[in-house]
Amino acid sequence: MANKQILFCGTNEEFLSPECIKDADDGNRGVAFRIPSLVNAGGTLVAAIDNAYVPTDWGYIEIGIRTSNDDGKTWTPLKSIATPPARVINSDKENTATAFYIDPCMTVAPNGDIVMLVTYYPESKGLFNKKMMDKGKLAYASFDGQTVPLIYDRDGSFYYVLNNGKVLDKNKKSTPYTVNFTDGELYKDSEYVGNIFLNGAKGKAVDGNAKTTYGAPLKAVKRNYVFMLKSSDKGKTWSKPVDITGSILNQKKDGFFLGVAPGSALTTKNGRMLFPLYTLNGTVCVYSDDNGETWRRNENITFTPNIDEWTLAEGPEGVLYSFSRAKGYKKTPAAISRDNGITWEKTKKAPFKAPKCQKNCLVIGDRIFVSHPSKKGRHDGVISVGTFDYDKKGKCKGIKWSKDDIKINEGFYAYSCMTRINDNTIGVLYEDQPSSHIAFETFNV
Repeated sequence: MANKQILFCGTNEEFLSPECIKDADDGNRGVAFRIPSLVNAGGTLVAAIDNAYVPTDWGYIEIGIRTSNDDGKTWTPLKSIATPPARVINSDKENTATAFYIDPCMTVAPNGDIVMLVTYYPESKGLFNKKMMDKGKLAYASFDGQTVPLIYDRDGSFYYVLNNGKVLDKNKKSTPYTVNFTDGELYKDSEYVGNIFLNGAKGKAVDGNAKTTYGAPLKAVKRNYVFMLKSSDKGKTWSKPVDITGSILNQKKDGFFLGVAPGSALTTKNGRMLFPLYTLNGTVCVYSDDNGETWRRNENITFTPNIDEWTLAEGPEGVLYSFSRAKGYKKTPAAISRDNGITWEKTKKAPFKAPKCQKNCLVIGDRIFVSHPSKKGRHDGVISVGTFDYDKKGKCKGIKWSKDDIKINEGFYAYSCMTRINDNTIGVLYEDQPSSHIAFETFNV
């Protein structure tokens, strides 16, 4: 192992010990961090993170990145690429007066673009207070052959949001309103009237400088959304987030939650991008065959009926392998797909044990690597190593797992993401504290 660095370091002693806070510098500091994602985009490493004000799964959360052009030896300073609207920005764990991004997941498209999907919530606590969610409201509807978002007034009447930002009433008549559904800023003629993802009146930021705003008279449905960002220059600049929820959401099956499983997605050898998502009813695979211009989905994967983050990689003969969270400290649920991610079949559990925690997987040559905590309570990070096994005719029979893991660390270890540096080296971005301390390290394999 070599080159261990703290890429993201919090500065709030309520969330992180003073000893760990000493690792903060001008390039990595912030209030709180969680949920790493990492890709290698043609020799540039791109690390993405939840850049937050609290170490919870709600509150004011931006998406932040750092990049490296020398295999992770040095990194650019932290910058935010997606910023949510908020009425209040502070480090109070009970602050729900803000929208938030969470759970980045990236892959490199066939055309070289970095494609990131993130989960996005209107003002709420997300899954941690389901009473705040609009469980009965339709979030999307068909309009002239296209699926468009719906927003609602205080009386419960709905309005269509067209792709050009125009807002039509339920009778498809013009209104004076326009809105960019991604940033949520609503205008009545030329007058700004608030944000569709917020409630209430204007708030104040604790530092007096951060931007805050207030809720609009028309509001988006309180559920989660899936937004996409792209970078065509290896992470230097990023597109504004674009809502893709309407093209992948099954409103009857999914209910009010269809979230991104964080870490890394997969671009297959034949050019399909596959992203792991999940619902409260099971996991979902969404895919694009045109560099993220359009998106489709399969049905729920039957082997994980529970709430489940999962990870996937491509093995020999185009077979896809996936690994997910067990319900306790148990062997790892696994599945395979033989049709490029359209359908999945349950297989024998992988023999390595892990607590209920996100995992990440990666294939290099004839070996597959899975990073995960190996002890109860999310401790002792390892990379489990498998080798693809072939019969006498050269057909892959499955995976032989080594009894010897690659040791990452001792002590706390939670979410992680890996990327290939070269055929002999893997980079791992991982949480080595319960909050706000994200390490990068390289390992010879």
